Amino acid sequence: MGGPSEKPVRKRKPTLRAALEAAQKAGKAVKSATVKDGEIVLEFGEPTAGTNDDWDRKLAELKRGKH
Repeated sequence: MGGPSEKPVRKRKPTLRAALEAAQKAGKAVKSATVKDGEIVLEFGEPTAGTNDDWDRKLAELKRGKH
């Protein structure tokens, strides 16, 4: 009757940050990252030159780079 109760171990979902850090540690350049239904999809490769958008231009005006 008096045994220790075992808590079920909950499996945690990987975070986007952890996936990006793992890719960086492996030396892979991440082109894009998406999260859909708890699944993280990383697309590898260098971003193309035509991917600059309004935010990139605004950051350049403020002299602030990407993280």
